[in-house]
Amino acid sequence: MPKLKEIHTLEEWKEIKSDYATEEIVVFKYSPLCPISASVERDFDNWFSKLPEEQKLSCVKINVVDSRPLSRALAESFKVNHQSPQVIWLTNNLEVKWHASHYDISSRSLSANLKN
Repeated sequence: MPKLKEIHTLEEWKEIKSDYATEEIVVFKYSPLCPISASVERDFDNWFSKLPEEQKLSCVKINVVDSRPLSRALAESFKVNHQSPQVIWLTNNLEVKWHASHYDISSRSLSANLKN
């Protein structure tokens, strides 16, 4: 069953990496202050809610305003420029499979990455 959790700290990120070591992880970063983020987050949540029960995928959400150090650390760790909203899709060995920002994040683009 797909899992979705909002995280705030590097410690929580370390737990996610160990708890979901056999699954791909989708990191969704957003700003609660940005209307584009709000729109993309609604689309992301809608896409996530329609994933089949048997889908092995973990998703984490990061509020970039409240959790700036975590957001920056992940961007640096995965060598992806920090943006918001942003998706960083990781393979089960924590390599970047795909990343996108703003309106490049859509149900269609997310679903396409499920199949890759």
